[in-house]
Amino acid sequence: MELSAVIFLLLAILGWGLGAFFDKVSLKHMDPSGAFYVRSLFMIFIFTPLVLWKYSHTKQALLGSDKLGPIFVLSSVIVSMGGVFFYLKALSGGDATKIVPLSSTYPFVTFALALLFLGESFTTNKLVGTLLLSGGIYFISK
Repeated sequence: MELSAVIFLLLAILGWGLGAFFDKVSLKHMDPSGAFYVRSLFMIFIFTPLVLWKYSHTKQALLGSDKLGPIFVLSSVIVSMGGVFFYLKALSGGDATKIVPLSSTYPFVTFALALLFLGESFTTNKLVGTLLLSGGIYFISK
């Protein structure tokens, strides 16, 4: 793996870890539905100027893709934000030390879907690694 990929991965982990921490703290001050909608509002305020600043790139990405590209991006947004909504609901009713690790077992879903629909290769190492990761997260949360 390239060094830049490792650095970006570590930054993603840090961002997600801090995000989960702030999610739990915010739920002490507002209900999960409110947190979800406030998050969405903040995303609009933060990302609208960015999209406008990079409008030509955004337009080129839309016009340069086939018709399915934007549909899959929209699908990703819808299911990801649905996941965030349900994650906040779960987090409001449980310990962060349990909910966050258990919600992190989603790679098993991606693993199965990538095998079934993307034609990615199956190896025993991939399966065992994914199961160990998901199983380890389960045991950490107990």
